[in-house]
Amino acid sequence: MSRRRVLFTGIVLFMVALMLLRGPLLRVVVSHKIRSIEKRYSLVVNYDRLTFKSLSTVMIDNLSLTEINRDTLFSTRHISLSLNPFKLLLLTPDLRKLEADNIKFNFIKQGSTSNFDFLFRETKTGKRDTLTVFSPAVKRSYARTTDRLFSLLMDIIPSKANIKDLTINYINKDYRLNISTPLLKVDQNNFTAEIENLENGKPGYLYADGVLDHSKRMVSLRLFSRDKKKFSIPFIDYRWGAKAQFDTLAFEVTESQKRGDFVTFKGNARAKGILVNHKRLSSENVNLKKGTLTYSINIGNRFFELDSCSVVTVNNFSFSPYLKITKDDNWRITASLNKKNFEANDLFSSLPSGLFYNLDGLKTSGEMSYHFLLDIDFSNIDSLRLESSLTGKNFRIIEFGNTDFRRINDEFEYTAYEKGMPVRTFMVGPSNSNFRNLERISPYLQTTVLQSEDGGFFYHRGFLPGSIREALVQDLKEKRFHRGGSSISMQLVKNIFLSRNKTLARKFEEMMIVWLIENNHLCSKERMFEVYLNIIEWGPGVYGANEAARFYFDKDARDINVNEAIFLSSIIPAPKWSLNSFDDNLQLKPSLEGYYKLLAQRLRIKGLITESEEVNIMPEVHLKGEAKRLVKARRIE
Repeated sequence: MSRRRVLFTGIVLFMVALMLLRGPLLRVVVSHKIRSIEKRYSLVVNYDRLTFKSLSTVMIDNLSLTEINRDTLFSTRHISLSLNPFKLLLLTPDLRKLEADNIKFNFIKQGSTSNFDFLFRETKTGKRDTLTVFSPAVKRSYARTTDRLFSLLMDIIPSKANIKDLTINYINKDYRLNISTPLLKVDQNNFTAEIENLENGKPGYLYADGVLDHSKRMVSLRLFSRDKKKFSIPFIDYRWGAKAQFDTLAFEVTESQKRGDFVTFKGNARAKGILVNHKRLSSENVNLKKGTLTYSINIGNRFFELDSCSVVTVNNFSFSPYLKITKDDNWRITASLNKKNFEANDLFSSLPSGLFYNLDGLKTSGEMSYHFLLDIDFSNIDSLRLESSLTGKNFRIIEFGNTDFRRINDEFEYTAYEKGMPVRTFMVGPSNSNFRNLERISPYLQTTVLQSEDGGFFYHRGFLPGSIREALVQDLKEKRFHRGGSSISMQLVKNIFLSRNKTLARKFEEMMIVWLIENNHLCSKERMFEVYLNIIEWGPGVYGANEAARFYFDKDARDINVNEAIFLSSIIPAPKWSLNSFDDNLQLKPSLEGYYKLLAQRLRIKGLITESEEVNIMPEVHLKGEAKRLVKARRIE
């Protein structure tokens, strides 16, 4: 017998032996894997039967997965896996078809513990689970991890599958969420499912369809409401106190490039009929008719990057943002946006309704250009870069929307708020006996307020980029919102036109209104400053310069002297605490000495006082009026 024949016979006998012993071999391999998983994650894996139904089809009955001393996380009555027989011989399973029945995922949280804690903690070997690879404590390649997770998704769902009675439950105290589908079917990479969502007894229904193309490494999914009503996304109200609804959501993602520690994902996402409500976003329901995102995401060893070729479209307005997040020893965030010569009305007509009340219905003509750059290195916050500029070309307001910003040129009604609640309403104009135009307000007070709050007010167009940057640096260092870097224009717009609800949308709306007023000369600088001096709070229940002059010194605003003007300017940032500036003897506290010297120097530079007058300015005022009575009453108490 020739050697070739002997070799061929040996191979055939080996393959026959493998086929005859495939059942015992499979159970040995599976048992070894199960023991490894159980030891690593403190889990218990059970099943009743594991066998081959045919040459390459594996059957598992009553499979379950449970963390020790916890509720069962996963269970299924029956799973049938059809594998590629040739790859199975090489011990590299390739799933071709999946059939499963009565699959249940139960995520149960009780207090500080849950039956899925093992997914987010270190294992007995000191290693972390792959689902926590983005933890700052573990330096792993983001690109390789993302590629593995995407490959896992592609491998789990084959080109053919029939999954009956799939249920996902989440229970946390009184919260109950049940998501189920009677049949998830995958046929030639196309999948469909009908989904029922039951959240604390309230039902919702969805259709889902899509494509899972293994050869192209592409996944697409479309979700749309079954009963033509908006579908409410579950859990987010319970977890974050928000509401989110949609008519249709869809996305597509393709792994288009992989090279070592670098991978690129490209695709798109689409949404129709979006409704969002959250107190930190807006006080009203925010409605978006349609939105799309065409994206290219690059992921490297230690970074995620949204490429600037990506395009975001909100209704009819499109822009291309850039974002890069890097994590080494510290985080670094870089974001930019540049859009030149776009139709101004495309922007204003595309703003989601309910997000910017004052801008709703605004119609414009002409062009605009916008430039934005933010670079934050958290290892050196002082190096922060911030650039933002909006310019117009032949820009014109054709029609105002909900608010005509020119109303501040005439007498108008103003309402003061405290903690979001209205506390007082008064007229800003001649009908108010306390209203004072600029000619009737002390020049010392005008200058000290300008120097304290916004020295360049009469020269800039509404914004102080340097102050905003400095405020952001300080906020990041203190890890809280401490300073806003607001100009007088921004403070004025916030007080007159905006609600007192602190939302993410309010800051954008504030800046846009300031730009519209300043760059379109809807109101003169002098009038803006005049209104500002007549409405700002200057003490407990004290509004406007003349009320302040009466409250503290029992005189008219035009008669305020240098020392009194410096004091009044010092209390603008915290008017409620103004009386704390005085000791029990009605004297200003020594801590104000540095502030007085600084303002005196600026008054001398402006030519309002002489050098000899500057030397003699000290934190001394003669308290009179209601303020004096209140300080004395405090002393008696």
